[in-house]
Amino acid sequence: MKAYTLKSCLRSTRKGKRTLALLVALPLAPLAVQAQAPAWQKAVSVAVNNNFYAGTEGVTATAADASGNVYLVGSFSGTATFGNITVTSTSSTGNSFVAKWSPANGFLWAKSISGASANAVAVSGASVYVAGTFFGTTEFGTTRLASLGISDAFVFKLTDAGSSASFAWAQRAGGSSIDNATAVAVNGTNVYVTGGFSSIAADFGSTTLANSGPNSNRNLLNDVFIAKLTDAGTSASFAWAQRAGGTGPDTPAALAVNGTSIYVAGQFNGNEAGFGGTILASANTNNDVFVAKLTDAGASGSFAWAQRAGGTGYDAAKALAVSGTNVYIAGEIASPTAAFGGTSLISTGSSNAFVAKLTDVGASGNFTWAQRAGGAGANVARALAVRGADVYVAGAFSGSAADFGRTKLASFGGNTSIFGGDDVFVAKLTDAGASGSFAWAQRAGDAGADAAEALTLSGGTVYVTGSFAGSKIAFGSTVLTKTSASSTDGSGFLAALTDVASTQATTALLVDVAPHPNPAQGATAVTLPAGSQARLVLTNAMGRVVRVQNVKLSATEPTTAQLSLAGLVSGPYQLRVQANGESGTHMLAID
Repeated sequence: MKAYTLKSCLRSTRKGKRTLALLVALPLAPLAVQAQAPAWQKAVSVAVNNNFYAGTEGVTATAADASGNVYLVGSFSGTATFGNITVTSTSSTGNSFVAKWSPANGFLWAKSISGASANAVAVSGASVYVAGTFFGTTEFGTTRLASLGISDAFVFKLTDAGSSASFAWAQRAGGSSIDNATAVAVNGTNVYVTGGFSSIAADFGSTTLANSGPNSNRNLLNDVFIAKLTDAGTSASFAWAQRAGGTGPDTPAALAVNGTSIYVAGQFNGNEAGFGGTILASANTNNDVFVAKLTDAGASGSFAWAQRAGGTGYDAAKALAVSGTNVYIAGEIASPTAAFGGTSLISTGSSNAFVAKLTDVGASGNFTWAQRAGGAGANVARALAVRGADVYVAGAFSGSAADFGRTKLASFGGNTSIFGGDDVFVAKLTDAGASGSFAWAQRAGDAGADAAEALTLSGGTVYVTGSFAGSKIAFGSTVLTKTSASSTDGSGFLAALTDVASTQATTALLVDVAPHPNPAQGATAVTLPAGSQARLVLTNAMGRVVRVQNVKLSATEPTTAQLSLAGLVSGPYQLRVQANGESGTHMLAID
């Protein structure tokens, strides 16, 4: 595969063996050992013009496919520019975009949707799913949807043809008031969406959910919904929907799926909130964190467990990521002390960012550890991604400085406003099982209001997206400049850094276990030493396990095991080989 250059290096282990470890060099990713926070490698701007409120535009969500392409969604009015591509809005009630960026070729295509606000994106193969809110009558390609109330939730699918994309289908949900979708996740043909509904009753296909809040002031009182759609290719239909919440405004912010387990996180307000048969009681009437798990039974879905966290002030989860039975959430705590199970975090500013881990044991989920970050100003974590033991978080911080474990980041702006952070941060934590700690932190920004809204992983590259409202923003030596002189205009950004430590193969204790051929098409082989049994685990660039193969070994002779790659898209993968109590990890490129 032309986009990937494979290099091999011989290393010595403490056992004195020589081991072949394969590394893959990704675009924007020079291979070098990092002893500190990785430097910014790339930054590109998304110019959004003629917006009514500075700082409210930009990129709100992102996702990467297995080939390393990055998909961006966000909001704009007037025009939005992506490299040489410009899209124009035709609505005064809000406009959204979805765009595709290639590390090798830049922006390849962009789509605009008038009268809508895009909040979330998920990718599976050539299918791109976007969720958000629309107002009145809105066209999604040739599909026209009409909201029943002030706004309805939407989910639509684009089919990515490489250098272009087309609408495949679109679906609406909601009732007579304000309803919106905030997050989307996909697993095969199952598409999951969450959001809030203020309507007394909201329809999701043939399923109607009743709001648990009082009938008065309906525009402000939300319940949570989680719904499943089945993608039939050129059409989709709702399979089931569930509600959660209490009498106060409850807001889901993030969604993740792992097999038949669906996880949702956000905030609930009021004395208590119900998640199926589980009732969460608030520490007071301010917002508390919630994280909950549902089980998808095909034609129905039900809550398995729910957990709360927080203290006496405003606390909220903004992001969620899942790896096996490990569930990670991130957000902000404004309480002086916030409890995450048996761990208490003390906020040092008007708000602090947090990252916490829960362990899903099936019928319950329990907090394992929690970490805080920030300084004297307002600090919030808005995005989260995980690969193995590496947990990446991004958001915004303000004040003169913010601490991330033993790393202290100095602010560009020094603003301690309670209304939000001034500078971008991205940080990595290492999950050691029963504890987690910050490994490094990096910043970006300028004197204006800058914030990271989303991040996604592709190989060893960490992509961070968000917005900046000032005249410029610096990512190391790369400075992006706002193209418009208007104070009400802003800009979005896509920036990348490479965590080389996570891309390098671990020192393998096995001899001659490198996959061959590499790059590979259709299948690759691994020659294993004599023993009893071995296990091959293949993960894609987003850390998702795509192949698992158990191998019975010869007791006396080496065994060559064939691993099928059928059905996998081109791109970088990681192959972990386990045999005889030893293991090795190697990068594998699929053409």
